[in-house]
Formats: sequence, C-alpha cells, structure tokens
Amino acid sequence: MRDFLRGGIVLSYVLLLVFLSLNPWLRPDAHQAVGFITWDLVDHAAAYGLLTVLLLSQIKWRGRQSMITLLAVMVSAALGVFLEFGQLWLTSVRSFSWFDAYANIFGAVMGAFAFWLIRLSASLRKLGILRY
Repeated sequence: MRDFLRGGIVLSYVLLLVFLSLNPWLRPDAHQAVGFITWDLVDHAAAYGLLTVLLLSQIKWRGRQSMITLLAVMVSAALGVFLEFGQLWLTSVRSFSWFDAYANIFGAVMGAFAFWLIRLSASLRKLGILRY
C-alpha cells in the first residue's frame, strides 16, 4: 500500500507538470532574477529537480545506483524536453524555449545531486559522524 501511495504521488506530480506545461491559459512570469536567469528558468529547474528526487525515492536500492540515477535523470530531462516540444506542437499561445529545456535538464541533474547529498547526510547521521 505504501509503494502504491508513493507511486501515486509521482504520477500526480507528472500530471501536474504536464498540465502546467501545456495549459494555454498560464503564462510564465519571466522577471529577471540574477543576470540572464529568470524566475521562469528557476521554476523549471526546481520542478524537474523535484521530479528526479521523487523518482529516485521510489527505488529499492540493491546495487547499480549510478545506472539507476542516470536513468532517473534521463527520464526527468526527457519529459522536460518533450513537454517543451509539446508547447510548440499542442498549444498556440505557448512556445518552445531552448533555455527552458536546458533549465529542465539542469534541474534533473541537480535533483540527483540533492538526492544523493540527502542520502549521504542521513547515512553519516546514522553512523554518528554528522550531527544536526
């Protein structure tokens, strides 16, 4: 039951990403954050970073961590790029952006780093090496 619920959370999140990416009534706010980076790009990176973390949290780890991590990053990044093309093909008011696609890929990679950093931190706490 617990695995079913966690899988439902990932599926719900993917459906939310699809809805937000392809919804013609939502227009992303592209106010400048730092340099050429806009809040829209930060949102893209955060969204696909979280997707990667959610995907990796579903795995029962029995070896091959690097291969599974790479697969999760590829799935998350591919969904982000696919949805960018979906904006071009399926909507008339949204447009494809390479910057958004790159932000999706960057977020997927950073999500994997965040996942492993959290896992490492938890392991070091269990061993008593790292304290809050």
